[in-house]
Amino acid sequence: MSARIVIAEDETDIRTNLKRMLGLEGFQVWAGQNGLEALELVRQHTPDLVLSDVMMPEMTGHQLIQAIRQDPRISHTPVILLTARADRQDVRDGMNLGADDYLTKPFQREELLGSIRSRLEKVSIQQMAAQRLAAQSHHLAHHDSVTDLPNRTHFLLLLKAALAAARQQGHQPMLWAVGLDNLPEMTQVMSSGALAACVCQMAARIDQVARGQAFEDWGRCILSRPADDRFVLLFERMPQGLDANEHAQAVLTVLSQPIVAGDEQHFPRISMGLLSLDQEGFPPENVLGRLDITLTQARQHPVQKVCIQTLQSSQELGAIFRLHNDLHLSVERNELRALFQPQVDALDNQLVGFEALMRWEHQQLGLISPVRFIPLAEDNGQIVPMGRWILHQACQNAAQWNRHPDFEGRPVRMAVNLSLRQFGDPAIAQHIQEALDQSGLAPGLLELEITEGTAMLDLQHTLKLLKQFKQMGLQLAIDDFGTGYSSLAYLKRFPLDVLKIDQSFVRNLCTDEDDRAIAQAVIMLAHSLGMKVIAEGVEHPAQHHLLMDMGCDEIQGYLYGKPMAAVHVPSWLEQHRHRHVR
Repeated sequence: MSARIVIAEDETDIRTNLKRMLGLEGFQVWAGQNGLEALELVRQHTPDLVLSDVMMPEMTGHQLIQAIRQDPRISHTPVILLTARADRQDVRDGMNLGADDYLTKPFQREELLGSIRSRLEKVSIQQMAAQRLAAQSHHLAHHDSVTDLPNRTHFLLLLKAALAAARQQGHQPMLWAVGLDNLPEMTQVMSSGALAACVCQMAARIDQVARGQAFEDWGRCILSRPADDRFVLLFERMPQGLDANEHAQAVLTVLSQPIVAGDEQHFPRISMGLLSLDQEGFPPENVLGRLDITLTQARQHPVQKVCIQTLQSSQELGAIFRLHNDLHLSVERNELRALFQPQVDALDNQLVGFEALMRWEHQQLGLISPVRFIPLAEDNGQIVPMGRWILHQACQNAAQWNRHPDFEGRPVRMAVNLSLRQFGDPAIAQHIQEALDQSGLAPGLLELEITEGTAMLDLQHTLKLLKQFKQMGLQLAIDDFGTGYSSLAYLKRFPLDVLKIDQSFVRNLCTDEDDRAIAQAVIMLAHSLGMKVIAEGVEHPAQHHLLMDMGCDEIQGYLYGKPMAAVHVPSWLEQHRHRHVR
């Protein structure tokens, strides 16, 4: 296709000669007798180049350039200015406005053609570079940056095509999700290069297995990486009469073999979710969502680590799938609720703080138990934005209460739990600082709680992050103490302020000698390390008195208040002032 040129020239002879000469050279040419006419031609034909005189009636060449550069559709069009003036300032003005070249009349034929070809060649190079960049951007948007496999966006397109083909051919596709269960731990202890090498090795291993003899009757296979901690295989069909569970267990054994990165071996923990697409009419997003739930169920299995489902599976799976999807919208729909449970001084019963607790009130299903939605949120990553939400709610309410005259006396502390995913989030410190800055809460009144299991997962990461939190002026607590496997040597290294006794030891405190011995030992240990102790789950005055005699510092439980909405805190406080446990 020949290049297209628009001419702007008020002198008829010059305009006619230019149009005839360029036409003979094979260009498509349109000509206007002033800048205004030329501008309309440029907008109509979107040419590859504009040749324009400078001095013209109605619209000069300089004004034409300005109009072209201000129109997003044509702003990229190169412009060569033609003028009888050789004034250096005139040339500079034109170039500053966006002219690409400047020719002084009279000019030679070859001089003009050379300038045109040079501009068009540059345009061609720029267009090719833009096309390459667009292709690269499209590839990056549709492929995983580590393995170059299709990502979630691209896999959904492939799945949509596969489902349509299956309907036409009568096949029943099969999805396999291969989960890397210990990827969070690997991320914390390995360099990015070593981690990427391990992930690529796993991708190659899965691909080799899927294209090997074990799957020769499964038809066409597509391997993707829709999320960091999982791969997904799409098979055209599953052979009749095959024991899927036995087959999956054999594959699981192969994939669980160690991976070598440098001089070290790393043993991946693998779970697998298999989903048979035995029913039509499900959108690709819903199909992939059900596969995510299937993998979640496999991960929760204590031994087998394999879960096999179909689209016609139990109603419970459908309910879990709905929760899984709706969790992504819980913050946007304003369905999360912040509740606050009081903590009191064990000696004088005065209020010392609250623990912020998150609840989910589904717009149709009502209140969802944390036992149901927290594991799902941890697995699909929604616990991070949900945790950020409760953090902001907690800080805002704590700041308001500490400014309120009803709370005069000792400052009221706010405790917030950090999940495993949040603790591994590189931006967690930034999120906390934002919550403090936006609420105006003093850092010393925010207490972050982590569980034993989270703290002991990666000791170096834990120590580094806790020190960073202390530098921010925050209070730190270890939650559910006694239920995990803490090393006392490492516990001593952590800059903790509070140790919380798990309610499982408090429940039978008055009747079980072992629980009393454990509680007494925990209190003595904490005090020896300079930490305060909070007992959770206190429901009876006898438990309170016994814990107080043991030296426990603070009490939390139904004895003093159930978790409540912020609006109910003032009335609770008024009632609490007139209440005496002893």
